[in-house]
Amino acid sequence: MNQVQNGEISNHIIDLSSEKNVLVFDLGGGTLDITMHKIKRREDCPDVLKVDEIATNRYTLLGGDDFDQAIADVMFEHYQKQYSTSPMVVRKLQQEKKAIMPQLLNYAEELKLELSERRQAESSYAADDSFGWDDEEDAEEFFVGGNMGGIGYAYDDSFTQEAVEKILQPFMGKNLQLADYKKIDSLQDTKNIIYPILDVLQKSAAKLGGEVKVDAVIVNGGMSKFYMVTDRLREFFGLEPIVALDPDQAVARGAAVYHYYLHKYAKQMQEDMRMVGAEAPALQPLPGKAAAPKAAAAAVQQRGAIEWGKNILNDSLYLGMRDGAVQELVAGGTDLPYQSDYIKGFQLLPDKAEIAIPIKRRTFGDTYQTIGNGHLKLEHGYKDGAYVAIRVLMGSNKVLSMEMLLSSDVDMHQILEQKTAEIVIGGDNPDAPATKLKFNPPAGTKLNVHNELHGLQTLCERKSTAKGNAQKDVINKLSQRTSSIAAAGNKAEFARPLLEMLCYTNNDELRLRLFTIARKHVAYWTEQQRQSLARECLNQLQGVLQGFPCYGLKINVNIQAIYTLGCCGSKEQVAKVQPLAAENRYYTASLYALGKSRVAGSFVQDVFQRDAYCESNKCNLQVTAHALGMALRLEDGGRAAGLDVDKAVKDLCFIINNRTVLDVNYSSEIVCCLIALAYACDQRFGGNTVSAASMELARQTLANLNRNYSTEVMMRLAKAAGVAYKMLDGESLSEDEEEFLLKKLEI
Repeated sequence: MNQVQNGEISNHIIDLSSEKNVLVFDLGGGTLDITMHKIKRREDCPDVLKVDEIATNRYTLLGGDDFDQAIADVMFEHYQKQYSTSPMVVRKLQQEKKAIMPQLLNYAEELKLELSERRQAESSYAADDSFGWDDEEDAEEFFVGGNMGGIGYAYDDSFTQEAVEKILQPFMGKNLQLADYKKIDSLQDTKNIIYPILDVLQKSAAKLGGEVKVDAVIVNGGMSKFYMVTDRLREFFGLEPIVALDPDQAVARGAAVYHYYLHKYAKQMQEDMRMVGAEAPALQPLPGKAAAPKAAAAAVQQRGAIEWGKNILNDSLYLGMRDGAVQELVAGGTDLPYQSDYIKGFQLLPDKAEIAIPIKRRTFGDTYQTIGNGHLKLEHGYKDGAYVAIRVLMGSNKVLSMEMLLSSDVDMHQILEQKTAEIVIGGDNPDAPATKLKFNPPAGTKLNVHNELHGLQTLCERKSTAKGNAQKDVINKLSQRTSSIAAAGNKAEFARPLLEMLCYTNNDELRLRLFTIARKHVAYWTEQQRQSLARECLNQLQGVLQGFPCYGLKINVNIQAIYTLGCCGSKEQVAKVQPLAAENRYYTASLYALGKSRVAGSFVQDVFQRDAYCESNKCNLQVTAHALGMALRLEDGGRAAGLDVDKAVKDLCFIINNRTVLDVNYSSEIVCCLIALAYACDQRFGGNTVSAASMELARQTLANLNRNYSTEVMMRLAKAAGVAYKMLDGESLSEDEEEFLLKKLEI
């Protein structure tokens, strides 16, 4: 930018009288660093350019050394071919490769520089037709080689310009175009000079919102001298790259210029000079508790350093969790300082007092690299485990700290304690625990399918041999892992491997867990996958359906297979489990499957009616009312055949009106009846055959709830009653109310 100020770069190339997006491309020997900046002149001081960083690339593992290595690799092939008639010499060269390659790298760099200089000279002479190379034959080849110190066999070789360009072509990313930044996550070709540009463009688009316009490209670094690089950038952007006058010394020169302007315009620039860390948000203590002094200190460090313009986080930061799962903590491109909201849902295993906290960044695809470590150390573990909510704090100096709340419930209503975790970036944390235990991920996290299922299988196998406390630990881990997989954010990806595992395993514990998970996932699977699961359910139930005795854990597997069949089977397939309702152990699961699939409506209604007027404590009204409610649904295919809707309304109202003495703990029975009544009288869809008299009875029953039940019980019934009123009036339900119904229809 200083060159623009001094007139060294014409305003026709980059005119900064208006705001511009400028991309800086810095290709050195070992790294490629790319940044996008928003640049404009200060209105109150036009001599000063205000530069804000928009985005930087995450990919730096490419540089001029890679170009040299590619050429040197070809040279080594030629070197061996030169002595191919003498196998003994070739073997010696292969044995001495470590000593040979540094010498070839020097030859490669010289070849690259010579080619680049000749190309620049040709460009300079192009305008003068009378001036050119005297010997075109000599211009076509570049001779390299000489004595190879310590080897004893000289290397003699030559390359044409075309040969060198062919070797380096993969680094040019010729198959990539400007618009590809919109699909960067699907790109496979990454080790080239274009991919990191696309990364910066994608981040810039997310930051600025909309299409990204690059007004100028500034090329810096030693490799900017190489014509293939500038030619490719010219072709890619459709702009003439602005090459630094002395790319090798541009950084040092820029620092000196910046220092000069910083002093010359200190007063005008004062508003843009921020004390690093001064804006970092402090940890807020819980009521009655003091903030941790070390955490507060970690968020504010290096006071007195000056930061110019906006500071942003380069790459997204992720929390590493069990089995490779990750949770984004801070998104790339975030302006610093930053304080997140609480991220809920993380879990600690029972009785575990120390947890590792690896901080990761994404490399390519679904791979992540650990760049920092921390740990959570409690005074003691919790018998039933604990839920954790995490808040991330990062100052302008990019010092990271984390505040954690521990609770006995996932919604964080009962806070157990507050902790802070210090994160060490770029090195090992000497205080980190030796344990490998990490957080269990929150619901909705995208999980590593292979790791999760393999871990589940391992735990199931260990359960059969573990004893005492070890077995208790395995059971706790099994329960949490099953719940975690069931709530995964990538349920569709589990379909094929889960079905394959179900087909080949005979381990009843594993089959039990797989059916449990499949029931939660199957709504996201394809029709073919759902049918495969239904067939596996029937295979599991084949013995019991044929009357063969069944014992132990296999009974629980059968129960889960019945539940799962109700979620994926056809009406004909689900109807096969109706006889199992006669057995107490399969009663609840069978009614669930029949009701959910809307099969055998008259049978479900008869069972409900028996319980509705049953005076014995042995009846299970909650189960039968739940099944009847599912069978009465009008959406997604209509009600089960054989239902008498008016009779169902009469029976449901009888229960709701006459169970006046009710322990609050048994209010779930009435909740199920209210929901079933709402489905029976649902006016949101056409085709409801319920009579006007039944509708009036239902409305009167809802109106009498406050007279029949105590205030404490009504608090449990209020949500269901409110939803029922809206369904009877034909009103659309809110998202929260729809979710409430879905939860109540599940077991």
